[in-house]
Amino acid sequence: MSANEPTQYLANPDVSCREEGPDGALLFNPDTDQVVVVNVTGLLIWRAVTQPRAQDQIVAALVEQCDNVPPDQVAQDVNEFLQKLVNKGIVGIYEGVVH
Repeated sequence: MSANEPTQYLANPDVSCREEGPDGALLFNPDTDQVVVVNVTGLLIWRAVTQPRAQDQIVAALVEQCDNVPPDQVAQDVNEFLQKLVNKGIVGIYEGVVH
């Protein structure tokens, strides 16, 4: 990835996701033995990063799927959520080449 390409995020393949009905999901990282509870929006973000995605792609997908959400607020919330997941090892920074 070159310096001018946006950072791409990718779900940790070792993390398991158990959906909890309409309320969200539980993400379990066996490497750290941590469980993270995510709401429906968090689950949408998790699904988005099953393939390498840039933050702006994730924001665009959420804005498209959700009614009446301000894109600026979505961008801020996605950024904060991704950073939390990266810090917990749930999501990583993709270092490969996207085709």
